[in-house]
Amino acid sequence: MRPFGRNFLPGPTDVRPEILEATLQPYYFGFAERMQRLIAGVQPGLQEMFGTSQPVFLSVTAATGLMEAAIRNGVRRRVLVVVGGYFGEMFARVAEGCGKEVLRANVPLGKTLEPDQLAAFLEGPPVDAVAMVHSETSTGALAPLEQLAKVVKAAPGRLLLVDGVTSIGAVPVKMDAWGIDFLFTGSQKALALPPGVAMGAASPALLECAERLDDRGWYLSATHLVAAARKNFPLTTPALPVFHALEAQMQRIAATGGLPARAERHARMAAIVHAWAPAHDLRVMAEAGRRSPTITALELPEGKDSAAIVRALEARDWLIATGLAPVAQRVIRIGHMGDLEPAHLEGLLAELGEVLG
Repeated sequence: MRPFGRNFLPGPTDVRPEILEATLQPYYFGFAERMQRLIAGVQPGLQEMFGTSQPVFLSVTAATGLMEAAIRNGVRRRVLVVVGGYFGEMFARVAEGCGKEVLRANVPLGKTLEPDQLAAFLEGPPVDAVAMVHSETSTGALAPLEQLAKVVKAAPGRLLLVDGVTSIGAVPVKMDAWGIDFLFTGSQKALALPPGVAMGAASPALLECAERLDDRGWYLSATHLVAAARKNFPLTTPALPVFHALEAQMQRIAATGGLPARAERHARMAAIVHAWAPAHDLRVMAEAGRRSPTITALELPEGKDSAAIVRALEARDWLIATGLAPVAQRVIRIGHMGDLEPAHLEGLLAELGEVLG
């Protein structure tokens, strides 16, 4: 069994042994008082991570499910999607799959859309919402979310839908103060939990929009998800093992310095990778000043193949990931998030340095 501290995938991230142990608790009726106490108990910590006073709901789905929920509940006809990598493009394709008209604001890989550029895009056809990825897991770029939100909110009635999959739990986000209308993440990223549960929050404006949409569905209805969360109930049968892990993890985070300590540790690990890369002829894909503290994509020198490097590390019992299309072969990705510590990262980089030669 691989020891904790060797999984540097962008997800699923490594899970501490004591959090895994929490998944072994006996099962019970998922709508019992025990579950209500669990959901009520994790709310304060989740609300701090989301930066909201709204209830954070738990959905038994991948984060992609809540990406679809963002579209189904927040877009009547047309949405502007910021595309700066694989997951921005996924957001656009999900919207098209929901039958919405999509305008793409395309950004070169490794870069982020800047506020003046967003303002220019919004001078085009009117849109119901703007959808964007905060931390683009394919490139390691971190969007200037607060500043972009101000541009979106300059016009009344326009909603902001945000994928916070590799930022929530590691990067300070202020959903209410910045004017984000729908924000979501997945359990298996910076929260360092087993996969299977997504978490999200919706603004009153988003819920008002959702009420007027006949095609928002039921399982992904924000109004249903929020109504259940207000009563500290799951909307559907909960994934008990992951819910138990979440309960244990939120207690652990609170006892170890909370979100500020977590954010500082993630920033330290990102700085370590960014300082290490140039000495090994690797280029950080995201531009300086726009780099995520949770994920780094590194461009390889000529002649190096990402799949071969990943295989060589796995043979040594270390996990990282290749790039994603269209740069899969020439990029490796290191997910330095969750409960990993700088000492674990130093161990990985020592091994990676040997593999790179």
